[in-house]
Amino acid sequence: MVLMSVAFSRGGAYLINAERARIISQVGALAAVYGGEPTAREVARLNYATVCGFRNPANDKAFFAVCVDVQGAQRFAHAVDSWTISVPTLEP
Repeated sequence: MVLMSVAFSRGGAYLINAERARIISQVGALAAVYGGEPTAREVARLNYATVCGFRNPANDKAFFAVCVDVQGAQRFAHAVDSWTISVPTLEP
């Protein structure tokens, strides 16, 4: 019975950390759009996580990618800066 409760508590802790990592990576990717890698690292630090990977976009159509680690659970998120994509208008 004790071993089963230990297994369930460890499994539950991993699921919680995986969900925290997913949320923090999404917020970090959105923060990176406006503040770059330092802002993504600050978001992770404030949420007791670490950035395990970061990718800057190569051009306007590429995306920011952030990997976050929360106590062994790692998750990736992507974000695009859609404000910089040029939109054709009728004005000269």
